[in-house]
Amino acid sequence: MTTREHSLSPTDTPTAWTVLRGPTDPDTLTTGVTEIAARHQLRAVPSGPACLLLTPTEAESASPQVTLRWQPYIPQQPDTLSHVLPATHLEILLDHRDQGADAAADLAGWLKTALRRFHPDELVQITATMPLLAQFTPTTTSALAGWAVIFRDHYVENTLGFLLALQRAGIPARWIYALAKGDRTHNRDRVHATLLDLGCTSGLLDNTAINAPDTHALELASAMAQVDAFIDAAHEAGRKVLVIDDGGLLAQGYGRADAPRRIDAALELTVSGLKRITAAGELGIPVLNLARSQLKTRTPRP
Repeated sequence: MTTREHSLSPTDTPTAWTVLRGPTDPDTLTTGVTEIAARHQLRAVPSGPACLLLTPTEAESASPQVTLRWQPYIPQQPDTLSHVLPATHLEILLDHRDQGADAAADLAGWLKTALRRFHPDELVQITATMPLLAQFTPTTTSALAGWAVIFRDHYVENTLGFLLALQRAGIPARWIYALAKGDRTHNRDRVHATLLDLGCTSGLLDNTAINAPDTHALELASAMAQVDAFIDAAHEAGRKVLVIDDGGLLAQGYGRADAPRRIDAALELTVSGLKRITAAGELGIPVLNLARSQLKTRTPRP
């Protein structure tokens, strides 16, 4: 997805527009625009085969506050997995008057995320490359159905495959909170956009902020406040909270016996994380050691 922004503000006809490009189709675009327009007391009225006009719902003859136009677009370097290429790419022109600035900003924000989501065919391919998840995902009632999960690791395609499996295992998307570690993995923005589209919460708990709290105090406080809120909401809903962590940074704080706010269990992926958790003091929760498990240490057969 690429974006270009322009603005014109002559006194007689103030206007501004944004151009966005990415994989979507007219039906998906129209559905999303109609929902967002309604939030701003606007209605989306078709004007020709490739145009929507957003006008006030209570004024039949009012001038459009926002105009969307689109046309087919062929990307030079499609940002997809392997050979999976969505059939339709659009170039979208988002034009608005001063009265439609809030609705246009809302639409632009939605589009910037929507145009970065992994295509459903790509998600199928990701799942197919992780057969163990399909093999061990229960098809009946799961013991995980009453849990909420906080997952912190790299934002890569495997992250999506694993979190999709958690949903199939009975954890609703709203009770999955994914946190990126802050490293610059390829397609991290696409992973984030897809998680939001699936209904999960997606945020950032940057290693830099944890390692240098004095210079990243506000950033760290904001991230931890959101984690606190998620844990509180899960417990209020009668759910237990499982942390799946790379580095032990959450379990060491929320798993201590004297923690003011405690999770219910943790799964640690690394040896360094286990050492960090151990050094934090007496634990009040079980911690599953995946770092030294057969699943992680066994060499696959050729």
